[in-house]
Amino acid sequence: MRVYRLDPVQSARNNMVRSQLKPNGVVNRTILNIFNEISRENFVPVSLYAMAYGDATIFCGVPGRYIFAPQTLGLFLQNLNLVPNDKVLLIGGNYGYTATVLTELECQVFVIESQPTLLSKCREKLKKYNTVIESGPLKLGLAEHGPYQAIIIEVGLKEVPNEIVNQLADGGRVALCIVNDVDQLSRAHVFEKKMESLDQVISFEANMPLCLELDESIKFRF
Repeated sequence: MRVYRLDPVQSARNNMVRSQLKPNGVVNRTILNIFNEISRENFVPVSLYAMAYGDATIFCGVPGRYIFAPQTLGLFLQNLNLVPNDKVLLIGGNYGYTATVLTELECQVFVIESQPTLLSKCREKLKKYNTVIESGPLKLGLAEHGPYQAIIIEVGLKEVPNEIVNQLADGGRVALCIVNDVDQLSRAHVFEKKMESLDQVISFEANMPLCLELDESIKFRF
């Protein structure tokens, strides 16, 4: 009798989709399929491979820098209403997982990364894609390639810098995690830009520690 052995890594991906994404409202089949196909373990520090498919943020080895938990990224992508060829700016490339998912969604992806080690990792992971990855301060974004239909900020912050909001097209959406000053707890938000204001689309609990890199500029207050 032939015995079929289930690939444990593929099993972990299946379980991530089944137990983290779907129960928390991620129903877009394209997004679910991409999460089920990309080897997430290749986008985390080697010492944290065992956490690749867990439901928590993953530390990137640089102070203040973490990879989104799967359900956080899944809900962000679903509520950004992305379509092929949308221009998307990613603030913080980290290990390249979010950028890779965006390229698989057929978006035009632009990444700004300030940390040399993370910049190198991101470029390595995305070398087969036509993705623009540039070095520079996160708080400045990449205005020269805007405006963008969507902006994702993969760091925890208190408010959104004006410089970044200004790079969003009218009707575009921004996804980020805002950390509360009082208790340091964070919530994930998606906002839609309408003229000179940002209207909230969705808000939900998410664990993303504060990153001080974006905390020194003038901010947009919601």
